[in-house]
Amino acid sequence: MTLALKKSIPESKPEKKKLSLFIAGVGAVGGTLLNQITALDHHLFELEIIGFCNSRFTRWHPNEEQIEHARSLKNGEKTDWTKIPQKLIQDDHENLILVDATGSEAVARIYGELLENGIHVTTPSKRANTFEQEYFDRLTEASNASLAAYRFETTVGAGLPIISTIQTLLNSGDEITKISGVASGTMTFLFTQLQNGVAFSEAVRKAKGEGYSEPDPRDDLSGEDVARKFLILARTTGYNFERDQIRVDTLVPEDLISLSTEDFLQKIPKYDAHWKSRNAQAMVNNHKLRYVGEFTPEGISVGVKEVKADSPLGNMKGTDNLLQIYTKRYADSPVVIQGPGAGRDVTAAGVLGDIIDIGRLV
Repeated sequence: MTLALKKSIPESKPEKKKLSLFIAGVGAVGGTLLNQITALDHHLFELEIIGFCNSRFTRWHPNEEQIEHARSLKNGEKTDWTKIPQKLIQDDHENLILVDATGSEAVARIYGELLENGIHVTTPSKRANTFEQEYFDRLTEASNASLAAYRFETTVGAGLPIISTIQTLLNSGDEITKISGVASGTMTFLFTQLQNGVAFSEAVRKAKGEGYSEPDPRDDLSGEDVARKFLILARTTGYNFERDQIRVDTLVPEDLISLSTEDFLQKIPKYDAHWKSRNAQAMVNNHKLRYVGEFTPEGISVGVKEVKADSPLGNMKGTDNLLQIYTKRYADSPVVIQGPGAGRDVTAAGVLGDIIDIGRLV
């Protein structure tokens, strides 16, 4: 008996779903994100850049070369955030997503309008979620109504899955009772440098030089960054808080608050002795200094604390974040999330993860 061999017919690859992106802000995070998108060959999605902008200029429908040199954008249409929202809303591209990597208040204020008109939003900026509670509720309601997806995983912990973990716990019917830990990679870096004998002022300069801190390190040292992160955590958990309800311990001396960044960096060394003494005292007690935040339904506080040297917080290194999430189900042994909490690469990768997550929903 002769068997006839059937010709194998090659399977056709499914057509990729197109996601259209407008990138607001093409600096450290936005520029890195563009590089990651260009290098990505996803099996399900095709990511198309329909435009990008910096604070001065906007480029629509860029070619490959223009995308490659996005960080050096020095001409084009003037960036106007009174006009860009309408242009996006009237756009006929598929599955349009605004990526806001600016940190701008003006950009954060347009999220509501975009979401309510079917434009998806993802951002590493903490601005929108730390405006008045009413605005956060508006964004949440627009997203919950399935008008468009709103993703902000990278607002707390860069690329760490903190927001999504909280939402998964809540969706399972659990109840968050406390969140505590270190939510600033910059602060971890500063205090581990102190432990290694580096002067406080030198640690601040290194944090700035290596890109761990904001361009003005006082934005980190003030505790405002951590306060905003814990405000986002509390609101994501379902509690109503305003910024003025948070107790914040600042590391910026009062007489250095109003100086220029350059003058601040020149004068901060006079506080080196204070931090050397405070660090030494903690070590004598077999403790280490950490900048710790804590949220419970009763309130939010952030500030410098002494923690046991052999504790999870005491063992942190580099730019790590470590958050402990206590719930009704995880009352005695919390859910712990730890990893790098600063850096343009991990933050951009987290935003890219949000983009893909949105793609799976649409």
